[in-house]
Amino acid sequence: MPEVTQSLAVSIITSNYFLIIIKVAILLILVFYAIFALIIIKQVSSMAKTFVTTISSIFASAAVVNAIFALILIVLAVAIL
Repeated sequence: MPEVTQSLAVSIITSNYFLIIIKVAILLILVFYAIFALIIIKQVSSMAKTFVTTISSIFASAAVVNAIFALILIVLAVAIL
């Protein structure tokens, strides 16, 4: 009986199709997160107009920084993957 060098799980994980599916899934998740971060900017600006506080600018800045990091993460993922 011939010796099996790779198990089925290892051959599936190392196949090119599986890796492409994983890469596309990661990029889709990052794109959805970036869209969510942009929606958060809109929501924070609406909140700042409705509910005025002294720290509204801090929330707006945090939302913008979050969106910038999300977009940078997409660029890095495209470059790495």
